[in-house]
Amino acid sequence: MPQWTLRISAFLALLCAAIFCVTSFHWPLVSDASLMHYVSFLIDRGHVPYKEIADVNLPGTYLVERLVIHTLGDTSLAWRLFDIALGIAATLAMIDIATPLTGLLAGSTFFLLHGRDGMGELGQRDLVMTVLLLASTAFFLRALRHRPALYSALASLAAGMAITIKPTAILFWIAMLTFTLWQTRQQRLRTAALSLAGLLLPPAITALTLLRSGALGDFLHSTIGLIALHNQLLRVPASYYLLHPLPSTLLPLFVLWLALLLFLKKRFTPTETLLFLGFLCGLASFFLQRKALPYHRYPADAFLLLLMILTFSRALQHQARATKAIAATGLIFTAVVLAPQCLLKTLHFRASPTDFSGLLQSDLASLGGHALDKNIQCIDFTAGCVTTLYRMRLEQSTGYLYDCYLFQPADADTPAADTVRRYREAFWTALTARTPQVLVLSDQDCGRPHSFAKVDRWPALADLIASQYRLEKQVTPPETIRWASTLAQPYSYRVYIRK
Repeated sequence: MPQWTLRISAFLALLCAAIFCVTSFHWPLVSDASLMHYVSFLIDRGHVPYKEIADVNLPGTYLVERLVIHTLGDTSLAWRLFDIALGIAATLAMIDIATPLTGLLAGSTFFLLHGRDGMGELGQRDLVMTVLLLASTAFFLRALRHRPALYSALASLAAGMAITIKPTAILFWIAMLTFTLWQTRQQRLRTAALSLAGLLLPPAITALTLLRSGALGDFLHSTIGLIALHNQLLRVPASYYLLHPLPSTLLPLFVLWLALLLFLKKRFTPTETLLFLGFLCGLASFFLQRKALPYHRYPADAFLLLLMILTFSRALQHQARATKAIAATGLIFTAVVLAPQCLLKTLHFRASPTDFSGLLQSDLASLGGHALDKNIQCIDFTAGCVTTLYRMRLEQSTGYLYDCYLFQPADADTPAADTVRRYREAFWTALTARTPQVLVLSDQDCGRPHSFAKVDRWPALADLIASQYRLEKQVTPPETIRWASTLAQPYSYRVYIRK
């Protein structure tokens, strides 16, 4: 009977995940994914990231993006298939870490937790990082059994790849290598040396690639300045993380898990220890990014979920009835409540042809469509202007994709204000060197209430728009945004034509 509980739970969660995959095939390319695709589009046109394209994402992000585009294609379905492949890869890694049924239940549920976050989170960087870190954990566990040097090197290679996407991945590597070396009695020096070599290989290749393209200096400048400014924006108070260490969806399961630990009264196995270390590092990664975005939780969610399911499944073999009952309750709750709840949320997500990008695409088509190539500029952050340009395969007149950094305080004598001033100067130089025929201004104001008046915080740009452009139209999409479980008011945009 205990084994049947796990089998049925794994089957139900897998069924929910399969339904989610089928019903989400039509999801469009929106939000961060479309922005990263646009950067890849610019790279294919000969532009060099960090040198000609201002961005804060690390090179590993574009490597993944371009790999998908040049193998599966650049359509929204191709990206959806990639996202599903990430879910499968995470599940396979969990199966290798734990057991087939445990990994299947945890992996399917984690993929549904990811789906619940909405259309904008497909293929997110933290999801890719999580898959790589799960693979790294699987290799570290193999290193504890045999051939520690080889498998630790492979684990470190996966962690090194994750670091080229998000630097917080180094926390996982430090914690897990330390535990592995502590548990390993032989070849410690060789294991440590090969692990360090494996970790440094992906960043080294990345650095050589940037050096070859002449963008290494620009990347370092971006890392020191723009990324530091980016990390100061949209920050959530530290108190939030004390009150919300876990998503509310996982709290009942977490309480059951804590209760089970009290009944078991046993030490963690090496597998459970590595998973617990991964969970703690995931919490640290979530806190260090200080944005409290749903996908920033993915590493913590994945490691904790697998740890809890593994504990529940092993406790089914316990002799005490109370222990078995708690374990069975945890597994059944995961499969009958948590997984279907996430699935139901995904079924309510909708994309509208009259959203920001749909309406703007129609407007730009009437203004010349492909004739606007290299003759249009977005002044927007993530509202949808760049998404529209990607759908139309239109190149901007500059390589500056985000306006969030333009309208921050620039008068103070601080590193952040200095970065804002330099960013403005570079954007101004690029904009005036190739003044576009069309400007699109959104009212997205980087965490503030919607307002077109954001341009007034940079008078020079406001004066340029007033003197050289006329307002063609202002549009507010008629429907609320249903990309996630929380409905959002749509952003508006203005289209300006050069006089």
